[in-house]
Amino acid sequence: MDTSKQNTASKILDALTSDIIQGVFPPGEKLQIKTLKDRYKVGTSPIREALSQLIAKDLVVSENQKGFYVSNISIDDLTDIYQARSKIEGLCLDMAIKKGGDFWESKIIAASHLLAKYSKSENIDMDEWQNRHFSFHEALVSGCNSPRLFQIRQSLYEKSTRYRNLWLQENVTNYDRLQANQNEHVALMVLVLERDSIPAQKLIEAHIMTPVEIIKKNLNKA
Repeated sequence: MDTSKQNTASKILDALTSDIIQGVFPPGEKLQIKTLKDRYKVGTSPIREALSQLIAKDLVVSENQKGFYVSNISIDDLTDIYQARSKIEGLCLDMAIKKGGDFWESKIIAASHLLAKYSKSENIDMDEWQNRHFSFHEALVSGCNSPRLFQIRQSLYEKSTRYRNLWLQENVTNYDRLQANQNEHVALMVLVLERDSIPAQKLIEAHIMTPVEIIKKNLNKA
């Protein structure tokens, strides 16, 4: 495959992944090739390449003679994904604490400041809050320096985002819940900068699991 085709396939994969995890294509929806071609303005080949890679990511399933569908969501899947995420996040954080240097610490402090400042805003834009929240958590584990663990972490993050959107609106618009969330961020920063690994691991694992019960309630309502 030449470079231009690789770039096109990569862009379609990124765009379709984003649309699935953001709920543009909801769980269980059939992914019509023609619809995808019209949406992304490309031919059949890069669409099929993206779909095959999304099957490997567990975001799409293929049914014989029926086509491609967005993977369904469930409470069991939710729990499994978040438990795996919490353990991977704890492992990455432990390694970052052991290996991270001054530059790593400075990234955490900067990201924490940006998130804390925005969390005090009167009108919070969810996308902006998510970006700052993501940057803070990325900064925490960035000192880990393990490409393999980062791959696993990214895969689990993508899978969890489909569920996390069910929790996010309630979290960000509820002042008490947002404040509790932000207090945990501050506590995490302090523990990490003090290189207090075991309490930091326990807190990050509990922090990652926080949305699960709220999401379960939303799934039961559906």
